[in-house]
Amino acid sequence: MFCDSKSFKVAICDLRDLLFNVFSEKSLLLQHENNKNSIIMQRFTKALATIMLMTAVVCAAGCNKNDNSGNEGGGNNGSNDGEVCVVTYTPQDITPRTAVCGGEVIESQGFSFSELGVCWSTMSIPTVRDAHLSTIMDLNAPFVCTITGLVPATTYHVRAYVKQGGNYCYYGEDKSFTTESGGGIGTYNGHEYVDLGLPSGTLWATCNVGADSVEGYGDYFAWGETTTKVNEYNWGHYSWASYKYSNGDYDQLTKYCNKSDFGFNGFTDNLKTLEPNDDAATVNWGNGWRTPTYNEWEELFRYTTSTMTTQNGVNGRRFIARNGWSLFLPATGYYQLGSDIWDVGSNGHYWSSSLYTGQPYDAWYYDIEESSFEAGSLWGRSRGHSVRAVCAVSQN
Repeated sequence: MFCDSKSFKVAICDLRDLLFNVFSEKSLLLQHENNKNSIIMQRFTKALATIMLMTAVVCAAGCNKNDNSGNEGGGNNGSNDGEVCVVTYTPQDITPRTAVCGGEVIESQGFSFSELGVCWSTMSIPTVRDAHLSTIMDLNAPFVCTITGLVPATTYHVRAYVKQGGNYCYYGEDKSFTTESGGGIGTYNGHEYVDLGLPSGTLWATCNVGADSVEGYGDYFAWGETTTKVNEYNWGHYSWASYKYSNGDYDQLTKYCNKSDFGFNGFTDNLKTLEPNDDAATVNWGNGWRTPTYNEWEELFRYTTSTMTTQNGVNGRRFIARNGWSLFLPATGYYQLGSDIWDVGSNGHYWSSSLYTGQPYDAWYYDIEESSFEAGSLWGRSRGHSVRAVCAVSQN
């Protein structure tokens, strides 16, 4: 009656996992080989596991943890029950963007394995087709992996796995955890940022370069220039005639050009991202601050919800992150050709640091009215757009 063998064996594995967690407060731990208590605990739990596994063998061979199936990507073979037992340990040391996870193979049946690690997803029952991380191949000890790049205030599922050959995996049980919310306001080099809990850890300034408040418009820059031209008051101050890296027209570029058709005398340099000395954020706010890349704008768009709104009487777009913090971009308008500003109060164009390589006389920018990324205008890089800086202060 013990020997509904599969149920009994699964119970043995569950008990093994439970006892390990109970007796070693930080279950993933065994943190220092020279720690006497940890060594004693490791020996105790290993011995206990051996006794239980020997008992299981009396009733039936093997120990299959609930879903030890799946070709690469989690296909369900449903075969080889009772061959391998994998345990997933409860995740520990959870921060807004990281978690320490791991497990152990407590019965390998002498098989040869090619990979050991953990896989995770926001959906239940993750497989190696989802995000996964492998570790040193040692079947004789628990293993630990630190997962990074997580999104704050998000629930994840994780499973330990071991891979046999090229495409067959055995998995431990599904364990779930929720990352901390994180976020908040801080300062760097005298300028304020907000942590929106983005996977990259990128921190966004709370106001525009040249502004002294969240709702302030700030300065307007041609792409690759670091001083504003608004006070020059001449018709051509945001035009190719005055642009720093052109010899007078859009097809006479002298820097940041990947196509000879648009370079002065066929010039190319294949530079595709603003260098620090051409970045208005870096030059005006100091090292560590910079203009966001195209991908960083996309990340902001992907991991927040946004809407056009009015804040303290100023129109703009507010981005609300999953951790509850928000970012406001005022509708600053933009300069094109002359000294007149366009669409102020209804729209705003914000530069990225990324060249539009399809037509290098332009660069990618974010249009807050349409909430879209744009490029391709013949006035391109010579226009006066706003700059919202980012930085990457070390965060947990």
